[in-house]
Amino acid sequence: MRKFILVITSFFILMSVQAQDAQKLANDLKGYARTDTVQGWKHSGISSIAFGQTSLQNWVAGGNNTVSGDFVFNASLNYLNDKFFWDNNLLLEYGLVYSSATDWMKAADKMNLTSVAGRKISQTWSVSALLNFYTQFAKGYNYPDKSRYISTFMAPGYLDAALGFSYKPNGNYSLFLSPVSERAIFVLDDSLSNVGAFGVDPGKKTKFKTGAYLLANMNQTITPDLSLISTLDLFTPYTEDFGNIDVNWNIFLSYKINKLLTASLNTTIRYYDKEIHKIQFKEILGLGLTYKF
Repeated sequence: MRKFILVITSFFILMSVQAQDAQKLANDLKGYARTDTVQGWKHSGISSIAFGQTSLQNWVAGGNNTVSGDFVFNASLNYLNDKFFWDNNLLLEYGLVYSSATDWMKAADKMNLTSVAGRKISQTWSVSALLNFYTQFAKGYNYPDKSRYISTFMAPGYLDAALGFSYKPNGNYSLFLSPVSERAIFVLDDSLSNVGAFGVDPGKKTKFKTGAYLLANMNQTITPDLSLISTLDLFTPYTEDFGNIDVNWNIFLSYKINKLLTASLNTTIRYYDKEIHKIQFKEILGLGLTYKF
């Protein structure tokens, strides 16, 4: 029950973040009713490098010297030909933190590729198919213990394949709903698969689940200097675990201070009970360089 409340709460928080004045939203929907009319390929994206630093010397209150860096690359490549569309998004993120007490630690590590193709059946609805791939680049540890890694590339790895319907009222918002989806969980590392990590059977390297899937996206320029990208995906299997919903919600907020500097806030809320029976939360607030294309 608490997991269900968590998901519902997350969903309504997302809606509140995306919400605008009701009348303005209605006008936007009318104005964007034919937003996706540019035929052929179009691309957009944002890349960001953020830095942080703390230096202490003879500091009576105590503490450690730290340096941090975080890189984010979020790009979309979309195609439209009459009633057929194909939307692709690639999200890459990697971050490190150095502390004089613990040396270098990984703070962020993500690789996510999403592809949705479909054919319109009305002005805003389409019959669609989705592929969503998620993993990480490097080994992860239960810091400060670095004697044994707890995750690595394709351990875990997730691949979702789904059939359903897409709702796109304009170019800034999209929703994909699927009553029929298949999730493949990969643990290709021998030491992790042997202990049955991430829900696979001990000694096995893959596990498959059939269930329901939801993906909600928003890419909004709030002001000329402030932009917001939000992605929420939910999955629940049609097994004895039905109602136990996997949640992954990413938010990237970027504010342009001047021509050179940009402040960014990057957060992730994640709940996968086969990874850990707790809500995972990551927040990176930084100052650095951002490039839009």
